[in-house]
Amino acid sequence: MPTCDKNVTFCNIYLRLTANLKLNMKKTLLLVFSLVTLAVQAQQFRYGFSIAPAQNILSFDTKLYSEPTAYRGFQYGLILDQTIGKGEHIALTFGLNLNYTNSGLTSVVENQGDDLKEWAVRGRYLEIPLTLRLRTGQIGKFIFYGEGGASYGHGLRAVGDYTVNGVRRDSDFDYYNKGNGNGITYYEKNASIVMGLGTEIAITETASILIGFFHQKGLLSVYEDNNDESILKLNQTGIKIAGLF
Repeated sequence: MPTCDKNVTFCNIYLRLTANLKLNMKKTLLLVFSLVTLAVQAQQFRYGFSIAPAQNILSFDTKLYSEPTAYRGFQYGLILDQTIGKGEHIALTFGLNLNYTNSGLTSVVENQGDDLKEWAVRGRYLEIPLTLRLRTGQIGKFIFYGEGGASYGHGLRAVGDYTVNGVRRDSDFDYYNKGNGNGITYYEKNASIVMGLGTEIAITETASILIGFFHQKGLLSVYEDNNDESILKLNQTGIKIAGLF
């Protein structure tokens, strides 16, 4: 270590660097200790497959379209589940799903002579949901839970039909094509808030069946029309069934 009497400025700089190095080392050790502690407390890692029949319905404020109609939807995919903590009352759940998001719009006929237009879209998203589940203790073979989180989806396809006054003008055409002549296009990105309630049923010591209700509330507009003020969000409600091993 340099002598402070000979070079006070250099000595002060050296002392500051040494102090900062020690502080950073303490922060690094604390982070490593926290991660190790978390890993030690992580009690159970499980994986499985889920299916989820659902009901899709749009929500919007614009008066250009009639009240939204419910369409059938379906999800399926992989699920990864990691419990955390000594009592395993918290779990992080990650998924990779294919989500079939059928939906549609019907125009409002205000005056005699106006055309009745209908758009039907068969959408499909690749979604990545991430949720936090709060679990009760085991009651017999049952564990009850509530969950909340978010999901991001990227569109894989959006094909459908366009009908005017009951006559189909287009069939199975690409709604991603902004050059189509029907005035509606479909966005490729979507995000939603995920909420749910359900139960885990123990089958063996390492296998469980998960059954629950879920709701995905859309955050982004999935349709684009000629009206800049139109925001049309997609909501889903359904039943999730999964096997965890």
